[in-house]
Amino acid sequence: MLELVNVVKKFNISGNKEDERTALDHISLQVKPGEFITIIGGNGSGKSTTLNIVSGSLTPDSGKVTINGFDITHMPEYKRAGYFGRVFQDPMVGTAANMSVYENLEIAYARGRTHKPWKWGFSASHKKYFIEELKKFGLNLEDRLNQKVGVMSGGQRQALTLLMATMRQMPSERIIKRDYVRFCEGNKSKAKEEVLKGFKDAKEERKQALTALNNESLSKEERKARKVEIRNEYTSKISRFDLTKQILLLDEHTAALDPKTARKVLELTDKAVRDNHMTTLMVTHNMKDALTYGDRLIMFHLGHIILDVSGEKKNKLTVEDLLKMFEDADKKAEQ
Repeated sequence: MLELVNVVKKFNISGNKEDERTALDHISLQVKPGEFITIIGGNGSGKSTTLNIVSGSLTPDSGKVTINGFDITHMPEYKRAGYFGRVFQDPMVGTAANMSVYENLEIAYARGRTHKPWKWGFSASHKKYFIEELKKFGLNLEDRLNQKVGVMSGGQRQALTLLMATMRQMPSERIIKRDYVRFCEGNKSKAKEEVLKGFKDAKEERKQALTALNNESLSKEERKARKVEIRNEYTSKISRFDLTKQILLLDEHTAALDPKTARKVLELTDKAVRDNHMTTLMVTHNMKDALTYGDRLIMFHLGHIILDVSGEKKNKLTVEDLLKMFEDADKKAEQ
């Protein structure tokens, strides 16, 4: 679970109270695993500041940020990169313009894989995976793997950035074990014993399955298919220890796109979030989109959360209801 506890963030702290601005005023927020939250609010209400606090690009003045109870408040942004995917408003941000689509995808796919993330190379199996994922976008990106990202349209580039932010190769065994203990909510000694036993049992079962396979009379194709099944079974057994499944941060990621392309990217976003069971925070100025997408809706105003609804309450809300809430909040602030 991602949690913000009593977070405060101020800007322009120079001794002159007139210049000082409170972006977040003792904000507390709990986000359940796999929850998709849409965030709305006026300019300067604290929406993007919240994402920056979560991602680590800003440090709160007070309060803390935790994942499963583990305090990451002062963890550097680069160390959080394996746990957070982010798509910004500007399609030019998030990709390397002078590199090809394929090169960008390979770098993104290496994130969190090992403690030496830059030891990577091109892989035929990766290429096949990238092509299948790009086909889902319906933008013919699978035919442009060798094209420089810088010559692509804004919509194509934003779709690519979305894929890069949502795909994630399973981390190395060392990282899974480390983070299972680090981010556990209970007894760390017990968690360490559990993860070590889990890996030991999974490896033993894989070894037994491969030994049995050697004694079977199968064709080359059948043997290859069975090896894939054994590998997938092993991966499935150890994936339950991967507590740091990625959190997706979307900062008005369709605002710079034309309406048709924005709609396509939002549909792809919703599918990617659901398919990958990603915990997601999506900032948007489009109130209709905020109501259409996500499980939960949060409204910010002057550094405070003034609305937090989900389920049937969210489904019953209309754009008119949200506009009225904004108006009421503004009037109350003026009094």
